[in-house]
Amino acid sequence: MGRDKLRLEYEGETLLCRAFRRFSAEFESVYISAGGKEPRNAPSGAEIIRDILPGLGPISGLHAALARFDAVFLVAADMPLAEPGRARAVIEAMGNRPAAAAARGGEPEPLFAAYSRAILPEAGRAIEAGDYSLRRLLARAGARYVETPPETLLNINLPEDYERLVRPITPCRRSRGR
Repeated sequence: MGRDKLRLEYEGETLLCRAFRRFSAEFESVYISAGGKEPRNAPSGAEIIRDILPGLGPISGLHAALARFDAVFLVAADMPLAEPGRARAVIEAMGNRPAAAAARGGEPEPLFAAYSRAILPEAGRAIEAGDYSLRRLLARAGARYVETPPETLLNINLPEDYERLVRPITPCRRSRGR
C-alpha cells in the first residue's frame, strides 16, 4: 500500500477506529492486536494485545490472543465493510470445532474467523515449522467455513482497493432517444 492502511479514512473515520467502533457496539470486549509497535491511531481506551512472538504476522497475534482467552474472533481492521452480525454467524457455526471462518467461493478468510484455544497446539507447531499461514492452519484444524457475501470481506491491500471503496458510484444515465 505504501502507507499505514489503518490510518486511511472511510466515512469520516480511520479504518482502525471504524472497525473498533462497529465491533465494540456488538461485542462486549474488543482488543487490538499489535506486532512490534503500538498503532498510532488506536481508539481511546482500546486495550492492545502485543504479539508474544513479534514479526510472524497474524498467526502471532492469534497466538498471543489465545494465550489469554479461551476463544477469539479475528477481524482485520482493513476490512471496512466487515459486519459484526456476520461475525456472530461464524461464531455460531464453529460449534465444537476448533475454528470457523467466513469464506468466498469456498476460500476461507482467516482474518474474519473464530478460533478456540483448542487450535493453539496446532498454531504452535505451525510457528515452530515456520508455516505462518492462517489458511493452512484452518485447513489442518478442520475448520468450518461459512459462505459470506464477498463485498463484506473486501480487504484494502492495494491503492486500487481503497480507490474502489471511496470512489462514488456514478448512476447510469439515460440517453434521450426518440
